[in-house]
Amino acid sequence: MLSYDMGKRGNASRYDYLYRCIRHDIAHGNILPDEKLPSKRSLARNLGVSVITVEAAYAQLIAEGYVRAEERRGYFACELSPVARGGKRDGQRGGQRGGDHLRGIAASDSISENAIRRPSPASAGLTQSPEQRLASPGTSARMVEGVPAFASEGGPVTPAPSSESAATALFPYQTWARVMRRTLAEESSATLAQAALGAGSPRLRRAIAAYLREYRGMDVPAERIVVAAGSQTLYQLIIQLLGRDRTFAIESPGYPLLERMYDAQGARCASVPLAAGGIDVAALSESGANVAHVMPTHQFPTGVVMSAAHRRDLLNWSRMDAARAFSSDGPRGRFIIEDDYDAEFRMSGRPIAPLASVDVAGRVIYLNSFTKSLGAAFRIAYMALPEDLAAQFELKLGFYSNTVSPLEQLALARFIEQGHYERHVNRLRTHVKRLQDGLVGRVRESSLAQEVAFEGLDRGLYFSMRVRKGTQDRAVGALQAAGVQLAFLGRGPLAWSGAQAGESVFALNCESLNIEELVLP
Repeated sequence: MLSYDMGKRGNASRYDYLYRCIRHDIAHGNILPDEKLPSKRSLARNLGVSVITVEAAYAQLIAEGYVRAEERRGYFACELSPVARGGKRDGQRGGQRGGDHLRGIAASDSISENAIRRPSPASAGLTQSPEQRLASPGTSARMVEGVPAFASEGGPVTPAPSSESAATALFPYQTWARVMRRTLAEESSATLAQAALGAGSPRLRRAIAAYLREYRGMDVPAERIVVAAGSQTLYQLIIQLLGRDRTFAIESPGYPLLERMYDAQGARCASVPLAAGGIDVAALSESGANVAHVMPTHQFPTGVVMSAAHRRDLLNWSRMDAARAFSSDGPRGRFIIEDDYDAEFRMSGRPIAPLASVDVAGRVIYLNSFTKSLGAAFRIAYMALPEDLAAQFELKLGFYSNTVSPLEQLALARFIEQGHYERHVNRLRTHVKRLQDGLVGRVRESSLAQEVAFEGLDRGLYFSMRVRKGTQDRAVGALQAAGVQLAFLGRGPLAWSGAQAGESVFALNCESLNIEELVLP
């Protein structure tokens, strides 16, 4: 029977602490692969907690691929590959089951002492209904080989140009205006000059570092954070930093513009297929790539959450040749670009821990953007670099002027520091969840209920829909008419082998949905 001292949980919730304890024991091999875990009731009784606490911990472990559930049999630990050694910081420290399980964390599965928490939906403070802010959406769908799709190549599932995204509609413009006025009145010429430096405003970088520590469990010094005008600018900086002689692996299916952006910068690309738990690491090894661009917490467009086993395998892949990762000519070895583009919008359970939070070998470059949460008007993104790469950035690229307005950087720093960003994301997440739940509920009450199945709900801004062939036209047409953005996962960069015979799979984004206009057959 598993036994943990729940009195040592500190400020962590009971379920979060229990989740981390079990995850630690699985990662260290203290719980063996395929070992059966106690039933929810027996473990709850042994630890003196509620069954709901154990159920929530098990659900998170299942979501991250540490545990699998078998019907009528129970819960079993999943198998993880051994930790690969390599790199000056690499190493592994053993742990004892039931001991001080937050010490001696394995190299690729270390757990931050900071509880990874999310802003509470209860604190969202909704004071205005979204319908008062959201304009009626337009429709811009086109037909692709007889199948309605948002773009001719099955493009990104983002609100169409003629519609207003939820982030744009719900943004607190009056609050932003007040923050901007205070910034203009109070900031000195020295702080404005600092914001023009290559890596961006020190104040904004400190605010981002505090946010990552609080909500993503990442202990990253502000000095290792780089701010830029959107993700595309960050891609250019990464290519210049790592070198154009590298081969960048991109997931297939994946974000359609990635390959074009890398090609435009003169970098080679290799398309690597997805497996059930994430990028196929065996195919990645055979591709000849030495940089992997992945979306572990919510892959676009399939919605796959990378399993714990795939995360361990991918981190092991990156450590090959890590001992000679840097030379006088710059960085060598393999790297992972972790694109965490909509991590703020996981709507159930605790957020999935980013790869960067468990990378002790310095191989993961973490990327995120404010565009999804603040709207398209804010072209501000950031990356967190490993220690050695941050030094290389300052040496090679620090001479650049930052591409984001100093005023916007300093205003955003204040916006985050004063809690406005957290409250806005809470409100936006609550709104999107209401739309997702409303859409799914309406479909399940309609004549389409037996023809449509949804997957990946509550994982982020989009999810997937499986539709029986022969009924897709009326289903897709009705959804698009109400403002739902869809992409057909069967053509071009979005072609996916996950579809079963006799069905079509679509990725959906309902940010622009007008639930009152949704009319289903």
